Amino acid sequence: MNKLYYRMSVLMVVAFVAIMPFLSTAQVASKEQAKSENSAPSYNYWSVGVFGGVMQFNGDLSKYHWINLYPNSVGYNVGVVAAKQFTRVIGVRARIAYGMVQSRVENKFTWDYMGGNGTPGYISQSFKTNIVETDVQVTVNWLNWVLGYNPGRVFSSYLIAGVGLDQSMGTKHDLILDKDIAYLGRQHNALDVGNSDGIGHSDLRLKADAGIGFDFNINRNFSIPVEFSWRWQKSDVLDMTRGGAQTMVNDMYSSATVGLTYKFAYKTNKVKVVDIPVVAAVAAPEPKIRFTVVAPRNIPVEYNVREIFPLRNYIFFDLGSTEIPVRYVLLTKEQVAGFKEDHLELFPPKNLSGRSARQMVVYYNIINITGDRMQKNPAATIRLTGASMAGPDEGRVMAEYVKNYLTVVFGIDPSRINTEGRVKPRIPSEQPGGTKELDLLREGDRRVSIWSTSPAMLMEFQSGPDSPMKPVEIFGVQKAPLDSYVTFRVEGGNLALTSWSLEIADDKGTVQNYGPYTHEMVSMPGKTILGERPVGVYKITMTGQTKTGMAIRRDTSVTMMLWTPPKTDQLTRFSIIYEFNESKATATYEKYLNEIVIPAIPLNATVILHGYTDIIGDEDYNQKLSLARANDVKGILENGLSKAGRKDVSFEVYGFGEDQNLAPFENRFPEERFYNRTVILDIIPVK
Repeated sequence: MNKLYYRMSVLMVVAFVAIMPFLSTAQVASKEQAKSENSAPSYNYWSVGVFGGVMQFNGDLSKYHWINLYPNSVGYNVGVVAAKQFTRVIGVRARIAYGMVQSRVENKFTWDYMGGNGTPGYISQSFKTNIVETDVQVTVNWLNWVLGYNPGRVFSSYLIAGVGLDQSMGTKHDLILDKDIAYLGRQHNALDVGNSDGIGHSDLRLKADAGIGFDFNINRNFSIPVEFSWRWQKSDVLDMTRGGAQTMVNDMYSSATVGLTYKFAYKTNKVKVVDIPVVAAVAAPEPKIRFTVVAPRNIPVEYNVREIFPLRNYIFFDLGSTEIPVRYVLLTKEQVAGFKEDHLELFPPKNLSGRSARQMVVYYNIINITGDRMQKNPAATIRLTGASMAGPDEGRVMAEYVKNYLTVVFGIDPSRINTEGRVKPRIPSEQPGGTKELDLLREGDRRVSIWSTSPAMLMEFQSGPDSPMKPVEIFGVQKAPLDSYVTFRVEGGNLALTSWSLEIADDKGTVQNYGPYTHEMVSMPGKTILGERPVGVYKITMTGQTKTGMAIRRDTSVTMMLWTPPKTDQLTRFSIIYEFNESKATATYEKYLNEIVIPAIPLNATVILHGYTDIIGDEDYNQKLSLARANDVKGILENGLSKAGRKDVSFEVYGFGEDQNLAPFENRFPEERFYNRTVILDIIPVK
C-alpha cells in the first residue's frame, strides 16, 4: 500500500515539474506583453484549471462482464489541467486527475467463467478501482475552424484526443462467497492481477482517450468548460478480469466533468506604424490596404437650397389602430383656408425631432397636400387603398378614416374618393419566403395608399393609376452641403479588417475620436472637425483591427479651411426613391430623371450622388445596395446627357448604406425608412 502511494506521489510530482517550465515561460511572456505598447489580444494564450465530475465504467468490451449498470456504478473524477492554445484551432494540454470506477453483475451467465466442475456458469461479482491519471492531449476547436475566431463569442466547442498513463489500485469481490477474489496494485499476493504485464512490470497502463468539450466564457480570463470523454486500455486490470486464453482485452471508462479555467498570457502583436508625408494612398504589404483622406481646401458653410422633395403616396398606421397617427398634421376647418403647399413650415407636425425636419414637415402634411390639390382641381379624383394583415375589412376602415377627414375638413365631395381594403398593398415590402426583420417590413405594409389618374395630382409627365404624386418644392439653407464632407477611405478594409477608428488631432493638441467603422469609406462634414475655426492643420491616425487579431495604424496630415460663399450660390436637390431591396429605378423615375432633372443641370455643373438604405437587412449588403443605387442614377443621367450631346457634367458617387450618422432621416417610423431608400442628387453650378 505504501509503495502504491509513493508511486502515485512521484507520478504527480513528475508531471507537475514537467509543466512548470511552460508556466514560467507563460508568466514571463505575460509580463513582457504587459510592457509592450500598441498591442492587441489574440487567440494565443495559456490557461490553468480545475475540474470535477463523475466517472462510469463502460465494460470489458472483450468479455461483456460489466455491461450491466447499477445505481452504484457511478464513480468520481477530480483534477487539474494546464494548456497552451497555439492557434485559433489547435491547443495542447497536460492533465492530472484522481478518480474511481466501480460496477457489479448479479447472476450473469458467462462462457469465460469455469465453475467447480470445469463448466461455464453464473457469476455475481463487484469491483472498485481507484485511478491516478496523467494525460497529454491535443484539442481542436472545431467551432473556430468552421466559423472563424471571434473574441466576443460566449460559447465555443472543441474535440479532444490524447494518450496517457494510469496508476490503478482496486479490489474485486465475489457476492455469493462474500470474499475478495482479486486485487490490483498489491504485490506478493496470489490474487494480485497487476505487476505482471504492465510497463516495467508495474501497475502503470497505457491508454488512449478522446472526447468533446464545451467552453462557456465568463469574461476574457475565466471560462467554464464542460467535457465528456472516453478512455480505453488494452488491458483487463480495471475490472481485474483475468485474460485467460484471450489475447485481446479492452477496458473502457468515461467521465463527465465541469470545471473552472483561468486564461492568461495572451500573445499580442505589436502595431507597425507607417508614416505617410502627404495626403496620398499608402499600400501596406500585409495586409493590403490603402488609407486615403480627401479634404476640400475650401469647405462651404452654407448653400441656398432649392429642393424638389418626392412625395410617397402612403399614410402609415400604427399597429392595432385604425385612426390616423398623431404624428401626421391634422387641420381644423378654420385652418384649411390658410394652408399653402409652399408654406408648410407654418404647419409642423407634433413631436417632430431629429434630422431633416423640413422634409418630414412635407411628408406629415401629405393628407393636407392631397386635400389642397383636390380643392384647387375640382375634377381630380382619388382612390384610397387600405392594407392590413388583420384583413381587408380593417384596411377599408383605415381608408374610410382618411376619406372622412378629407370630406369633413376640406369639404371634398365623397363621390370623388373611392375606398377599398386589402391584406397587403400592391407593392408590399414583405416578400414571399422572407424570414428576417418581418416586424419592420409588416409595419411598412400597414398603410393607406393614395392613387389618382388626375394629372394635377401626379408627378410631371406621368399618368396611370400607379403614378407617384407630384413632388413638393421647398427652399432653405443647408449648413453642411454634401461637397463640404471630408472623406476617409480604407480600400481593402472589408477583406482585411474587422473594424477601424479615427483619431484626429489639431495643432493645439485637441484630439477627436470617431468610430469604430466597418465600411471602407466614411464621410463627415468638415465643419464637424473644424468647429468655428477658419483653418486647421490636423494629424489623422487610422487604427484598424485585422481579422487575425493584429492591429495596424496609418498616419497622415491634412489642412482644412472654411469659406462662406455668398448666399446667392444656389444648390438644386432632387431625390429618387427606390422600392425595398431594389437597386434599379422604376420606369417612372427614369423618365423623371431624363425629362425633369437633366434639363435642370447647368453647363459644367457638378452632380453629387449619395445613395442610402434603411436599417432593414445586413449592414454590408446595405452598403453595396446604396452604392448600386447611386451608380444606377449616374448611369441614367450619363446616358441622357450623352443623347443630348453633353459631356460637360462631372459626377461624384458615394454609398452610405444604413449609416445612421449620415442617413437623411431617422429609422423609427416606416415613413422614415421608406424615404431612406433613396439617392439624393445635388446639382452644384460652376463658380
